[in-house]
Amino acid sequence: MLDIAIVGAGLSGLALAERLADGHRNSALFDARNRYGGRILTVRLANGLAADLGPTWLWPAQQPRVSALCRRLNVPLFRQADTGLNLYQPSSGTRPLGYVDRQTHAGAYRIRGGCGALADALAAKLADTPLNLGWRLERVADRGTHVTLAFAVNGSLQQINARQAVLAIPPRLLAERVSFEPALPEQLAAACQATPTWMAGHAKAAIGYPEAFWRSKGWSGNASAAYPGAILAEIYDACDPQTASGALFGFFGIAPTLREQYRAQLPNLIASQLKALFGQPAATPDSLQIQDWSRECFTATDADRVPPASHPDYGHRWLQLDHWRDKLYFAGSETALEQGGYLEGALVAAERVYAALALATGS
Repeated sequence: MLDIAIVGAGLSGLALAERLADGHRNSALFDARNRYGGRILTVRLANGLAADLGPTWLWPAQQPRVSALCRRLNVPLFRQADTGLNLYQPSSGTRPLGYVDRQTHAGAYRIRGGCGALADALAAKLADTPLNLGWRLERVADRGTHVTLAFAVNGSLQQINARQAVLAIPPRLLAERVSFEPALPEQLAAACQATPTWMAGHAKAAIGYPEAFWRSKGWSGNASAAYPGAILAEIYDACDPQTASGALFGFFGIAPTLREQYRAQLPNLIASQLKALFGQPAATPDSLQIQDWSRECFTATDADRVPPASHPDYGHRWLQLDHWRDKLYFAGSETALEQGGYLEGALVAAERVYAALALATGS
C-alpha cells in the first residue's frame, strides 16, 4: 500500500512529489496523459527554438516561489523582450498603429528552454518516485483506513490503495469525470463544478521564422488586434536571446466553436493576419504549431468552452480543507488562495498540501 498517491503530474503534483521524495514516505505519481507537465507544454519549432503553448511568463517580484524553484533547480530565466514599438490594429484592413508599451511585461521573465525545462528538472528529482503515465482516474473510495483509487489503464481497470490521496487535477474535471464513494459533500461538489479551469477555453499558436525580422524595423514583435473576428487577439515576441532565430506566439481571439469550424484554415488565416501586421516576411513562417486547450479532454469540460471574462477568484475554502479524516486533499493551481491559475499558484497549493500531510502524519 502506498502512503501517498498523487494524481495529476502538472507543476503542483510534480512539486509536491519532489517535496515528498525524502525516503520517509512511500509515494507515487499518476497522470492521465502520456506525458507529465499538465498544462505546461513546450514544443520545438523548426528553427530549434522552444515555444510555450501553455504558461509562458513568471514575475519574480510577485511570484517568489516559482523563481526560487528555478534557482534551486538551476533553470535559467531571461527577460521577456519588448524593445521597440508595439503594433495595434483597430479593425481589419486598416494599417497597424505603433506605440510604446513598457508596462505590460514589466518584470516579466521566461524560462530558457520553455516552462517544460522546469517540469523536466522536477521530474529528474523523482528517480525513486514511480511516475505512472496514461493512468486516468475514474473513482476514489473511502475505505476507512485508506483510500482506493480506480484508474483506467490501457483498456483495463487498475486499483491502487493509499493511506492518503492528493488530487492535483482541476476541480471541475473532478466534478464531471470522477466518481467518489461516498459522494463528496454538496458544498464541495458545487465548489468544484463552479471553479473554472485556467486556460481551458483558450488556444495559443507558436510561429517560427529564420530570423526576428521585426526587430530591424524597430518593432517589439508584440501586437494586438481589437476587432471582432481577429484570429489572434494578442501576439508577443517568443525569441530566445541566445539565438538569431525568430519566433512569435499568440493567443486566439476567436471562440472555440469558430476555431473548430475553421480548424483546417487556421494556419493560412494566421499567416495572413501576421502579414497584415508585420509585412511580407511574416507570411511565410518555417513552422507553426497550435494548441487548443478547449479540445483537451484532460483539461477542459464543456463548461470551460466559454472563458471567464476576468481572472477567477480561486482558492475556494472547501478546496483548502482535508476530507475523509485526513485521507483526501486537493491541490492544483485552481485551489490556491494566492496566484491561482498561475505557475506560482500551483506551488502555493503544493506547499499547503505538503504542510497538511506533515501535520496529519506528525512528521
